[in-house]
Amino acid sequence: MATKVEPKPNLLLEKMKKALALQQAGEVEKAQRIYKLVVKKAPNSPDANHLLGVSYRQLGDPVRAFEYIQKAIELAPDRAPYYANLARTMSDLAGTEPESILAVADKALSLDPNLVEALNLKAISLSRLDRKLEAEEIFQFLIVKCPDFPDPYRNYGILLRDNKVYDKAIAFFNKAALLDPGNPENYVERARARLACDDFKTSEPELADALERFPDNGNIKHEVARLLFKMGETGEGLKYAIAAAEDAPLDYHRLVTLGVHYLMLDQPEKAYEQFKKARELAPKSYIGLDWNLSLASLALGDLETGWRLHPSRFDDPASQVIRRTFDVPAWEGEDISDKTVLVWADQGLGDALKAGTMLPDLMERAGKVIIELSKKATPWYQKSFPEALCRPAAFDSEFKALKSDYDVHANITDLARFFRNDFADFENAKRPAYAFDQEQAQGYLKRLKERGSDKPIVGVGWRSMNLAVSRARLYLSAPQFAPILDFEDVTFVNLQYAAVKRELDFLKAKTNGAFVSLDDVDLLDDLLAAAALTACCDLVVTANTSVAETAGVLDVPSFRFGQNEPPLLLGQKNPPWHPSQRYFLLTSEMPATAVVPDLRAAISDWLETFSPERRDKRLGLA
Repeated sequence: MATKVEPKPNLLLEKMKKALALQQAGEVEKAQRIYKLVVKKAPNSPDANHLLGVSYRQLGDPVRAFEYIQKAIELAPDRAPYYANLARTMSDLAGTEPESILAVADKALSLDPNLVEALNLKAISLSRLDRKLEAEEIFQFLIVKCPDFPDPYRNYGILLRDNKVYDKAIAFFNKAALLDPGNPENYVERARARLACDDFKTSEPELADALERFPDNGNIKHEVARLLFKMGETGEGLKYAIAAAEDAPLDYHRLVTLGVHYLMLDQPEKAYEQFKKARELAPKSYIGLDWNLSLASLALGDLETGWRLHPSRFDDPASQVIRRTFDVPAWEGEDISDKTVLVWADQGLGDALKAGTMLPDLMERAGKVIIELSKKATPWYQKSFPEALCRPAAFDSEFKALKSDYDVHANITDLARFFRNDFADFENAKRPAYAFDQEQAQGYLKRLKERGSDKPIVGVGWRSMNLAVSRARLYLSAPQFAPILDFEDVTFVNLQYAAVKRELDFLKAKTNGAFVSLDDVDLLDDLLAAAALTACCDLVVTANTSVAETAGVLDVPSFRFGQNEPPLLLGQKNPPWHPSQRYFLLTSEMPATAVVPDLRAAISDWLETFSPERRDKRLGLA
């Protein structure tokens, strides 16, 4: 009777099965060690090379992953999953063009048209190529075909978020998180969507939960840092920004986040260092990074570098500036003595007022100057610069200029490249650069003096109209501001535009009538009237708003409180733009109320040497 011979076990195959089980259980490092042994014993095994490559990708080494998966394809060029994983690996390699990933995904689909992973990668590539409709069709097909496959939900959410359809995007991220709660990227992408639509309140507990689930995940720490920065809690966000950068020191996005934290915490040297590293790592196409370098340079007092790089803000979507286009070239400092130059603004009133102090310098160089601003700003600029033509800005829905009666154009802020390259330029600037209606101001003064002819007049403002979470902490409410008005024999005049009645009534009652509001003066839209009333003041005390800029450009002494503003402070303690202005810096650890005792002390010191002479001279009364 013949003896039955048992088949010899395939030891390498058994090792492969064990490694695959470990890999699927999330123990990728253990699996990888086994794959390495198998590849050493059987270097021409396509499956071993392929799975070893996949393990490298899972462990964050796409370069080695690409090497092994490519070898697997050379050994077995007819296996669709190999191409799908190659495409996924390529998407992890910095600088890989989406066309290349699409081509590899299509190769996988030519071998297996129903390969879900390849379809998913094809849709991602189409989305990155701005072929959104094609990508959307594939994502929707995958969601219907494979309702329990989480990746299409997440990737479709990214597409929707990029198209600013935030509610739907978040719904898909939520679904992805439910299907795959162990994947931190679902929480990261949802946090990015929340941040994009300023939904801080909901994002905060969601990210806290994600951080508890994945305490060592650098992407989640990065999103926590970004959220806290946007909420104005930069001091708290710094530790997360540092941790995220240490987790991935070659990720330029994380370095930028760390840099902006340092910048707002008034540590410009550290900020510049991070931005410089990011610039070396980021693709040249990422021009917006130069804006961060600009702000850090300005904060360090390097005006020449800072202003040279400052136009790059137009390439950074986070800057929220208006980028106008023209049929004529930008002025680059050449001779324009026989030319007409159009000056235009890209930001709000306060920035335009500050930058407008350079218009006298420009008018000395140009044959003719046209200034285009908001409709409400035009009358004041025309009053201040009568030799120029001032008119409301005219452009179409794409910000293309509608008029072309000029030879070159110049952004009003970027005039600093030519006129404010060192601090001597500020010292030698014309002051005040702006004019006001003296007769109108004298009329306001007469009304204010009826309440006490010898009293000093202090103009006040306490907040902006923009009370978003990221900015609200920089302002004071009327009750918080009230202690600043607790002085005898002082007339406090309201300069707060868009103040509500209950604020005014509260301050009037709290000061027993020492707080005065001229209700017939439109402080929001009638800038000539606002300027005339500001000119009546001996001192202005205000938050960091256009009220402060109005006082500054009229050379009215003022106390201003706010956060670190590099283009305003330029590395100095007080704004070089306005020598008559003293700045009270609010750090990220300080609530706005912390500045109240300092302002009270400063007002008290100022009152000891008060004289109306400067105000009377300004108003033509001395």
